[in-house]
Amino acid sequence: MIAQSTFGRWRSFLYRRLASIITCEIKLLGNHPLALDNKYQVNSLQDVFCHPYYWQLYNWFEQPPRLIVDLGAHCAHFSMLAEVCFRVQFGEGEREYLLVEPNPDLIPVIQRNLARSGLCPNHQLKQGLVGKREGTDSLWVCSSNYLSASLQQGPSTRSVSAEYFDLEKLIGNRPVDLLKIDIEGAEYELVANYPKLFERVEKLIIEIHTAPDTQIKQMLSTFERAGLQPYGKALEHAGYQLAMFERR
Repeated sequence: MIAQSTFGRWRSFLYRRLASIITCEIKLLGNHPLALDNKYQVNSLQDVFCHPYYWQLYNWFEQPPRLIVDLGAHCAHFSMLAEVCFRVQFGEGEREYLLVEPNPDLIPVIQRNLARSGLCPNHQLKQGLVGKREGTDSLWVCSSNYLSASLQQGPSTRSVSAEYFDLEKLIGNRPVDLLKIDIEGAEYELVANYPKLFERVEKLIIEIHTAPDTQIKQMLSTFERAGLQPYGKALEHAGYQLAMFERR
C-alpha cells in the first residue's frame, strides 16, 4: 500500500507536468478565469494567492488606489490579487498597473493571464531590470524554474541580456499608491539609486533578502527619511523577509 504522503507527492508531480495538457482553471470573483497551465503558475499561485500575508491588501487601503507598480511581476499573480481585493472593496475603478518583469519567458505568461482573466485592464508591461538607472546586465534563467531568475549565475542556468529601466522616467512625477518589490536581492541597489522615489510611495510591500547589516540599515533609513513606517509585523519566509511599510 502506498503511503498517503508518497501518493500526494506523486499526484503533485504528475499534475505539474501535465498541467499544460490537463489545465485546471479557477474563477476569481466568479467570472475572471485563472488557468494553472504550467508548474510555474501553480508555484506562483501558492506563493501569492495561498499566502495570507498578501490578503492584508483588502483592509489596508482607505481610499481606492490609482497607480500600482509591480516590480518582479512573475506571473502577474500579485497584481491580479491586488485587483481582486480592490474590486471587492472599491468596485472596478480606473486603476493603472505598471508591471516590470526581467525574464522574457514569463512575458507571454503575464500577457495570457491578464487577457484571460480580464483583471488589471489598464496596465503597462515592461520586460527588463530595475535597480540601476541605465545599462544592461546578464539575467540568469533556469529552464526548469522560470520563477528563480537572478543576476547571480546558478546551476543549470542560461544567460539572458536584459536592459535596465529608469523607474522615474516610467512613473513620472505621479504618486505611487502601492509599490511591490520582489527583485531577488536587487532591492538594495534600487533603493540606493531612487531615494526620492520613495517620498511619493504611499504603501510598500517588499521582499528583503539576506545582506550585511549595514546595507539593511541603510535601506530602512531611506524608507524612514522618505516618511515610510513599518506596517504590522515582518514575516520570515523561505529564506527572506516579507515586510510592509506605509506613509503616516
